[in-house]
Amino acid sequence: MATGPSLASLLPVAMMLVGVVSVLRTRRKGPAKDADRGENTARQDAAMEMERRMASYLAQRDMGRVHGMAGDRNGQENGR
Repeated sequence: MATGPSLASLLPVAMMLVGVVSVLRTRRKGPAKDADRGENTARQDAAMEMERRMASYLAQRDMGRVHGMAGDRNGQENGR
């Protein structure tokens, strides 16, 4: 009966050691592979291109609203 509580108190220590060992193994492997970096870079490039296109679209749309509404007295498009 005396071994039960003592073993239970060692469980957190053992889990902490497992965590430390896994961190050290991960650090020993070195930085991420180039394939992962290339994939992330391609994803970031695609996201930046999409943002640039969306900004261009919104700018053109806003310019169209400004020019289209300039001659309209009621502020409605196409004379509706």
